[in-house]
Amino acid sequence: MQPQLGAPLGEGHPGLLPEQAAERAFGAFFGVNTFIELYWIRHLHASREVAGGALACFLVGGVAGTLLGGRVADRIGLVRTVQLGGVLAIPALVGLRLAPGPAVPLLFAVLSGIALNIPFAVLVKLGQDYLPTRPGTAAGVTLGLGVSVGGLIAPVFGLVAQAYGPQGVFLSLCAVPVGALVLGLFLADPESPSDN
Repeated sequence: MQPQLGAPLGEGHPGLLPEQAAERAFGAFFGVNTFIELYWIRHLHASREVAGGALACFLVGGVAGTLLGGRVADRIGLVRTVQLGGVLAIPALVGLRLAPGPAVPLLFAVLSGIALNIPFAVLVKLGQDYLPTRPGTAAGVTLGLGVSVGGLIAPVFGLVAQAYGPQGVFLSLCAVPVGALVLGLFLADPESPSDN
């Protein structure tokens, strides 16, 4: 499949936009996963047990979000599901950062896990639809590269935490899904008959 001049970015650069959206989603996921307990202990002044509960809430939300993403994609389509994940992640992370006390933010930990995981499996499928003759390459680019680059972002959050504390990390995390959402707006529906 050759990139065509004037084609939507998702069609002209197969796998590129899903991979970039996956990087941002995984970057936010790794950021929350890495710093959520520290955030609860140092910023919300919670016990280690409650901080561990916050991580568990986030991960349980992640499982629910992955399953929900597949169901939502079956109903509204792949591209809209990726966009929905970006839209939901922003208020969930903002709520996680701004909610007071150690108990109320637990709800936003669950919601953040759900929102950040809605697009994960969908992005892999979308990449495979963009590269239908190379599903392994598509999965490697969207999931494998997305996880790797997303994981490489975690040390950047470490520098932010060193300078501004875990609350600075969570403030930064609020901006990460915005990039994924913007990229999601340029995704083309692979099922549309664009080549005809």
